[in-house]
Formats: sequence, C-alpha cells, structure tokens
Amino acid sequence: MRILLKIADLLVVSNLYVAAGTYSLTWLTLQFYDYDRLELPFFVFFSTLFAYNFMRLVRVDPMLKEGDSMRHKNIYSYKYWLWLFTFISASLALFYFIKIYKPILYSVLFLGAISISYSLPIYKKEGVWLRLRDLPSVKIFLIAGVWATVTALLPMQVLKISIDWLKVLERFLFVFAITIPFDIRDLRFDADRLGTLPQVFGLNNARWIGLVALLVAEGLLFYNYFSSDIYSVFSVLAIYSSYEIAAILILKSHPGLPERYFTIGVEGTSILVAILFYLSIILW
Repeated sequence: MRILLKIADLLVVSNLYVAAGTYSLTWLTLQFYDYDRLELPFFVFFSTLFAYNFMRLVRVDPMLKEGDSMRHKNIYSYKYWLWLFTFISASLALFYFIKIYKPILYSVLFLGAISISYSLPIYKKEGVWLRLRDLPSVKIFLIAGVWATVTALLPMQVLKISIDWLKVLERFLFVFAITIPFDIRDLRFDADRLGTLPQVFGLNNARWIGLVALLVAEGLLFYNYFSSDIYSVFSVLAIYSSYEIAAILILKSHPGLPERYFTIGVEGTSILVAILFYLSIILW
C-alpha cells in the first residue's frame, strides 16, 4: 500500500494526474463525435503538464511560506527534476500543436496569455505587483473557464463544427464544482483578499453551490441526450454516475481531510468520467 501511495504522490507532484484529467475530458468530448485521432488530447496533456508545473515552480518558495503542506514540500524537493520535466512537456506540446494548430491557434494564444497572467505578476496595486489569480473571487472562474475551453471548446474547433455552448457550459459547471473542494482545502492558507467561495459564503454554503452546479450540469446532460443522438443511454448514465460521485466528494469536503482526498479523490473524478464512459462503450 505504501508503494502505491508513493506512486500516487509522484503522479500528483509531477502533475501527471491533473494532465490525465484534461486528457480524459478532451478525449471524452471527441468521442461524442466519433473522432478517434489523439493529436489534440496529447497536446492538451503535455500543455497541462507544462502550464501546471511552470505555475507551481515559479512560486515554490512563496508556497512554502504560505503553508507547510505535503504538497508544498514535495514540489520543493523535486523542483530541479520538475523543471526538466516542464521543458520536455513544452517541447512535446509544441510537437503536437504543430500538427493541429490552424483551427485552434487564436484560442491557444488566448489561453496562453491567461496562463501567464495567472501565475506571473501583471498589474500593480498599492505598490504591490499582483497576478490574475490574486483578483478577489476570480480564481475558480478562471480555472473552470480554461478547463472548459481546453476540454470542450478546442475539440469542437478541431472538428470544425458549430460550437455547442450548452456542452461547454456543462463542462464549465462540472469543473467549477470539483474545484470548490480545493478552495475548502486551502482555507487555512488562502489570504482573505482572495475571496474564495468558502471565505465569502461559508463552508457549508460553498458545498451547496458546488452541488447546485452539478445539478445544472446533469440537467444539461439529459437535455443533450433527448435533443441529440450523440449519446447512448449507457453513456449518459456513465457520465451521470461520475457527477454523483463528485457530488458525494464535494459534500464531504472539509479542511481537515488528508491531502490525498483532494489531489487523488476529487481530482480523479475528471478521469473517472472518461473511464466509465469508455466502459459504457465496450460493455454495451
């Protein structure tokens, strides 16, 4: 068991786990349209590896001052290997981007600008340089918006089909909901000026906001099922089951839970939805 936990921790620290989540959701969107080529999922995977590692590595020392968590210590311990990993990830992301860049070029440039301004200081307030994520109550919307764009909008652009904004909204709501537990986890470390949902509305109300977001996402899922022919009943039930598991994890979230509850459990719902969808295809 200890070996498995060590492997899981390595996957989390290296951001391979979160990259598997964006890969899974991107693959899932493409499956709705029976598109099996993997250039875009691989581009998303390596771009996520690069972006997340870069954002954390440039802040590794401040993060240690913010909180003495296992996550912060692990990032600091492996920071030199992670820099090498980040460079390799950037190279592979560029390789796959060249294969598919035309329909998604402007979207990727926009996402790149958001990612840079999210992690590096871009504006000055009262003599202090701040990042985009330092704007009150903005962080969760940035994360959900970027993930929805990457995993739902980009696949539609690659396929050169009309953008189905309801599917993009469904993805936004799902990611928004599973991001709330991370704000709950970070209640002990986040500065009051960040204005996260648990800080503004309280712990219990933040959970309920996440549950309502998932409920709306489920409503959009069933609407798309009845209004189009891209889902089978089993694939809908697979996605619905993932949303319900995410709802349970959100409902039980509190700051005192182990780090792995969030980094492996909650984060893993983005992978689980693709696994259950795949099983619905091969079994039924």
